[in-house]
Amino acid sequence: MLKDELSSFAEADTADEPVVNGQLPTRLRLLCVGPREPSWVGLTLQLDAEGGIEPQFRWVSTATEALTLLRDDSFDAVLIAAASADGRSDAFAEAASLVKAIRASGCEDPLVLLASRISDADWLDLSREECELLQSARLWDSPALASVLKRAIFRSEQTRQSRRLEIAQTKRMARERDEAEHLLDQQRRIIDDLDATDATNVTRQAMLDCFGRAAPCRTALPPEINSYYQELLRTYVIMGSGNLGGEIVKLAELLAIAGCGPREALSLHLERVESLVGGLGNRSTRHILARADLLALELMIHLGESFRRRTLP
Repeated sequence: MLKDELSSFAEADTADEPVVNGQLPTRLRLLCVGPREPSWVGLTLQLDAEGGIEPQFRWVSTATEALTLLRDDSFDAVLIAAASADGRSDAFAEAASLVKAIRASGCEDPLVLLASRISDADWLDLSREECELLQSARLWDSPALASVLKRAIFRSEQTRQSRRLEIAQTKRMARERDEAEHLLDQQRRIIDDLDATDATNVTRQAMLDCFGRAAPCRTALPPEINSYYQELLRTYVIMGSGNLGGEIVKLAELLAIAGCGPREALSLHLERVESLVGGLGNRSTRHILARADLLALELMIHLGESFRRRTLP
C-alpha cells in the first residue's frame, strides 16, 4: 500500500511539473475537446521535440463532459477545437462559451482555442479569459500547435509564480508590521512602567529633591521640537547618520536645557516613529524601525553626555 501511495504521489508531482528551461513537463496531461477525436501522431511528435516525451491525451466531444472532468481533475492544459461535426457555423461561439464557462468555474488550467478563422472582436474577447488562440485551417494538425501550447503553459506557470510571490510578499509585510507594532508597544510599556515606578517610589523622588536635581519635565514639548524631530527622523531613515551628527547633538543640548530626560526624549521619539510608520500603508517597516532605533540610541548617548557635562563641577 505504501509503495502504491508513493507511486501515486510521484505521478501527481510529475504531472504538476512546471515548464523548466523552456522544456515542457515530461508527462503532459492534456484535455482535448472537439467533435471528433483527432490523430495524435503529429502533436505527439511536436511535443516530443519540446521535451514532452510521454503526453497523455484525454478527449471529450462535448462541453458538458469537459466541465465534468475539470470539476474533479486538473490538466496541464485544455485544448478546444472550434469545429463542428456537421459544419454548423456556431461552432466558434460554442467553443468561446466553453472557455468562459471553464474560467467562471474557477479553473485556472492553461487554455488553447483552435479555430480556422478568428475575428478581431473574438480575439479581444477571449484574451480577457487568459486563453491562447491558434488560427489555422489545419487545427489539430497545425505545426504551430505545440508552440502555442507551450506558451500557454509557460504563461500560466508565470502567473501562478507571480501570485505566490505576491501572497508571500503580503504575508511578509503583514508580519513585519505586526513585529513593528509589538516592538513599539514594548518601548511604550517601558515608559509606562517607569512612570508607574516613579509614582510609587516617593523615597527616591525625595532623595533627588534633596540633592537639588530637577525632576524631568512633564510639560509638552513645543510644536517646533516635534516638527524638527519629525524631519530629522525622516532624513535619518532615508540617509542614515551621514552628516546629521551635528543636528543630533544640537537637539540633545536643546532637550537638556529644557530639562527633558531620556524618558521624555524616548516618548518624543516613539510618537514620531508611530506617526511615520502609520503613514506607510502596506509598505515594509523593517528598514524604518532599524534606522529609527539607531537614531534613538544616538540621541540618548548625546543626551546623557549633555546631562553629564551639566552636572560636572
